[in-house]
Amino acid sequence: MAPNTRKCSNTETSRRPTGPTGLTGEITTMSQEQNSQKRRVLLVDDDKIIRLKATKMLEQCGCEVSTAENGWDAVTQLDDCKPDLILLDITMEPLDGFKTLTLIRASKGDFKDTPVVMLSSHDDVFTMGKSKDRGCSAYLEKPLDMEALKAVLKEFLSIQVAV
Repeated sequence: MAPNTRKCSNTETSRRPTGPTGLTGEITTMSQEQNSQKRRVLLVDDDKIIRLKATKMLEQCGCEVSTAENGWDAVTQLDDCKPDLILLDITMEPLDGFKTLTLIRASKGDFKDTPVVMLSSHDDVFTMGKSKDRGCSAYLEKPLDMEALKAVLKEFLSIQVAV
């Protein structure tokens, strides 16, 4: 990385003014770079229909989607797909979402700080609390709602979606 730069959202940005437009030009340049990059999402759910529907929704929002049908599959895919966000179902076999999240958070690699959004049809306080205790970033109730999904993408990937 060049001197006087910092890594931010997978782009390098200079802290110096970019010309006559100064800081405004720098912000515009960074925003254009972010919009041209597809954000990578790893979707983990054992239900094939949910994976298909959620993949379509994420692709409509401009995301590049990798899927896994269980926790083991997800953990083995991390290095290959390098997700910016992980959507993780709680109830799966043989490795459920809680155990998968624990493995992701315990990793020494690039993924221990990756935002993980837990997916579940259980909206009870205990399940949400257990998710937060394990290090999840947010919680989405299934079936997925496009507006809630767009809010998660905006919060964790800093992308605006007009669908």
